[in-house]
Formats: sequence, C-alpha cells, structure tokens
Amino acid sequence: MDSVTETSSVGLFGRLGQSLISTLLGLLMVPGSIILLYWNEGRAVDAYRALSQGQKLVQEADPATADARFDGHLVHVSGLAQTGQPARDDVFGVSGPDLLRISRKVKMYQWKETKQSSSHTGLGGTKTTTTTYDYTQVWSESPINSEQFKNPAGHVNPEMPLRSGIADSADARLGAWRLDSGVLAQANNFQTIPPTGANSAEGFRVDGQHLYRGANSNQPAIGDVRVDFLGIAGQTLSVVAGDAGGTLAPYRSGNGYVIALLQPGVADAAGMFGKKEAEEGNLTWILRGVGFVLMLVGFMMISSLLTTLASAVPFFGGLVEAGVFIFALAAAVPITLLTIAIAWVAHRPLLGVPLIVAGVAFFVLMHRRHRPVAVTA
Repeated sequence: MDSVTETSSVGLFGRLGQSLISTLLGLLMVPGSIILLYWNEGRAVDAYRALSQGQKLVQEADPATADARFDGHLVHVSGLAQTGQPARDDVFGVSGPDLLRISRKVKMYQWKETKQSSSHTGLGGTKTTTTTYDYTQVWSESPINSEQFKNPAGHVNPEMPLRSGIADSADARLGAWRLDSGVLAQANNFQTIPPTGANSAEGFRVDGQHLYRGANSNQPAIGDVRVDFLGIAGQTLSVVAGDAGGTLAPYRSGNGYVIALLQPGVADAAGMFGKKEAEEGNLTWILRGVGFVLMLVGFMMISSLLTTLASAVPFFGGLVEAGVFIFALAAAVPITLLTIAIAWVAHRPLLGVPLIVAGVAFFVLMHRRHRPVAVTA
C-alpha cells in the first residue's frame, strides 16, 4: 500500500460560495425526501394489499398436471424442478447436468483509492483540510476508474475484458409446469461449480475451481482476471405465481403489484406469503430511514450559510453547529411523521390520523422546550 497526503485551505469567502451551493442542494433534498417518504408508504400499502389478497386467491395445483382450469389464476406448486436444456455460460461454454441457472463471477485485480480527511477551522473562518489518499490492490467485480484517482500515476487500471453475468435454462420445468424466466430469476441459492468444459476464450486457463488469466494466481498482478462459476441444479422448489397457459409466470395483481415467489424445498403458500410480507416490511422501514436521513441532512445543508459565518469564531461556530443539528432534528422528525401520516390518510385513514397527532405533538413539545424564558426583576 502507498499513500499521498494533501493539505488545502479555503478562506471564509470561498467557503461561503460552497455553502451557497450546499444550501441549494438542501432545498432540493428536503422536498425530494418528502416525495420518497410518500411514495414509499403507497408502495408498502399496495404490497400489503396485493399479498393479503393473493393469499386468499391462491389455489393449490398438482405439479404433475398443468390443469387448464388454473389459466390466469394465482397458483401454488411444489415439486421437482428439472431441465432438458441445462443453462450454459455464453462466453466460456461452462455447463453442467440439469443446471437451471449458471452465474459467471468475474473479478479483476485492480488499484483502489481510499481517502481519509481531517479538518479544523481557524480564527477568521479559514478551513484547513488534510487528506490522505491510500492505494491498495484488490480483487473487484466492478471496474475501478483510475483516471479519477488523485494520483493516477503508477495506479492505472486496465479495462476489464468481460463482466459477470447469469444464464438461465431455456426449458426449466417444475413437474409439468414450465418456469418463466421472471419466476426462475427468483432462485438465488447458487453453489460453486467447477469450470467443466470451459473453452480457452480470452486466454484463460483452468486454475483449481476457477478460470484465470495472468502469470501466477498465487502472486496476482494488476490486470489479472479470475472467473468463478456458480450454479443452481435441479431440485425441489415451491412456487407461487400465475398460470399463463401451463407456464408459471409473474402474476400482476389489480393494483399492479407483481407476485412471483420461489423457495427451495417444500414450503406452504401461507409461509411464502408471510416471508414476502416480512421482506416488504423491512424494505419499508429501510426507505423510511433513508427518507428521514435525507431530510435531516437537507435541513442542515440549508443552514450551512449560517454555520459557515459562525465558524469565523471557532468556539461560537461549534455552538451554532449544535444548534443547527437540533433545529434540523426538530424539523425532520415531525415532517417525516406528518408525511407518512398524510400518505396513510390517503391509503389507510385509521392509522394516518394518530400519526398526524403524534407529529404535531412532537413539534409543539420541541417548540416549548426551546422557547426563551422571560426574565423578571
């Protein structure tokens, strides 16, 4: 590993220009976070309603017979998935018996830049920043653009010759039912497979459990490439999907939500719906958190002109920064709650009204806690 250290200083007027840009970005982030929060609640309600309705509509189907009476309906099928046309990698020709899916993982040995910065603001508002750029060599599945490095000299990454990819069987079947690619794509329990039958495309050679292009895999050099293969062989699967003329395909509910559930082994429909509902619930909370953080940061960026001016006196600047954070928090929490509540009023009113009350109560409480106290003689 090698490194480069750089020290830079920006005066008060230069920082004010940067703060103006930050303020404008903050003015975009706050409404953007509100839009994200509102959309997320609508998405969550649509998912909940579609999955609840789907659990009522789903019908049990026999894997041995693709009965025409299920056409257009949501069905649950458990059985042995197999294929007569195993999945095959389109670059190296690697395949295997009864492979439903094959994944090609390509990694190249590359330079990676990381940076660490520390800064302090002196009297008068001049900010001095010291940044250290470290350069390490890593295996990466994604190309790293060395042209954007602070010090590209001696840290040049060549272009990746190929990328990762997934190939599916053209005729995967679960008993008598054909598996549509949109349903098969839900299978992700990949296992490492050897590069059996690999051709010598791109100058690669078999090296243990993977393909390698380079002089010595034990001492990789920048630009060396390693390819691993993973596959999903024929096995027992459980699927909840729509019947499209004997094909298990993604089912589009009335509100547009798509149902295509797949699990390894034998799983009942209720358990599969329950797992999907839990996944949707987790996603909803993650996006709520993202929306709240974006709003908090947005309010702090809006106030960046004030904090920059205050930083001309270091101790005073620290107090103002703390005050700005409290203000941003006091604004972000109730607005987040109110946004979610308004979305719920639109989609599920019984839950939305209490949230509006909670948001207003929090705002009033924060206002009273920070209200100036009158001084009497």
